[in-house]
Amino acid sequence: MVRAVLMTKEQIADLVEVARRDDILWTSLKDREVNQLHEDGSAKIPSISMLVEDFVSARYGTSHTFAVGTLITALRRAVRQELGFPI
Repeated sequence: MVRAVLMTKEQIADLVEVARRDDILWTSLKDREVNQLHEDGSAKIPSISMLVEDFVSARYGTSHTFAVGTLITALRRAVRQELGFPI
């Protein structure tokens, strides 16, 4: 089993800025933050975690070993701030 590598604070800040400039990704993240379910109650796919994993894989390759949890938290925080939601 490969050990997950934690991202640095600088890396996370950079990736949040890159994500903000990606209109499709940023719009999808905002949509999932507003409501992660369709009207029929089914989950929207891709989920936030899937979106972020694809984003990191595109940046570092599919065999990256980065833990993305802290990045997900940072992205959700940035999205919530932009949407005017409580943090």
